[in-house]
Amino acid sequence: MRYLWMGLYCWTLVSSCWAAGAQDLRQLEKLAEGFLKRELSLRPATWTLGQLDRKLVVPACSQPKADWANSNVTTGSTFIVLSCPDLGWSLRLAVRISEKKMGVVLNRAMTVGEILTEADVRLVDITNPALAQNVLSDPALLIGQSMRTGAPAGAWVRSFMVRPPYLVKSNQRVKVIAQGEGFTAVADGMAIANASLGEQVSVRLGSGRVIRGQVQADGSVAVIY
Repeated sequence: MRYLWMGLYCWTLVSSCWAAGAQDLRQLEKLAEGFLKRELSLRPATWTLGQLDRKLVVPACSQPKADWANSNVTTGSTFIVLSCPDLGWSLRLAVRISEKKMGVVLNRAMTVGEILTEADVRLVDITNPALAQNVLSDPALLIGQSMRTGAPAGAWVRSFMVRPPYLVKSNQRVKVIAQGEGFTAVADGMAIANASLGEQVSVRLGSGRVIRGQVQADGSVAVIY
């Protein structure tokens, strides 16, 4: 009965095609191409679109739709669904999407502790994905960062090579601002270690007491009670 029902369904579909005219499969492929152009316009991607089986016959649709077969899989090997909501048919079209990888490299040799400027870095294509591990991809986020390691011109900039610059350095005098419910107190102290914005640092007060607080944008250390 199952095969009989499927046969009757296919016969009904083909009969409808004869009555209403068959869908132009090339039109559907162009629809998929336009869909990909829109969806991937802001991504550095290229794609290779498959072709519908020319043996397929479905009724002509006045307003066919294109969408991802799985909205969570929009790279690599995936599928576009071409459908006609009015007539109830849908077809899957294979597509291979390749993302262009970009990475940041140094324009000049850098030494430990140097601060990166806009002129020090640029984006280039990553032709070998095996080389792209931990390579940073946004030059703007590197501006103002400090080199944790030295590197030659042309080197990939990886996450472990940079850090935020120190706002507080070991043995530097700093202002300590202590705050609690209903009070604020200010004192001077000596930083015991290096620290960047937002990091915790220990400070020795004039009394010899050691407290720990968070480095602020102005270089002061905030202690919250």
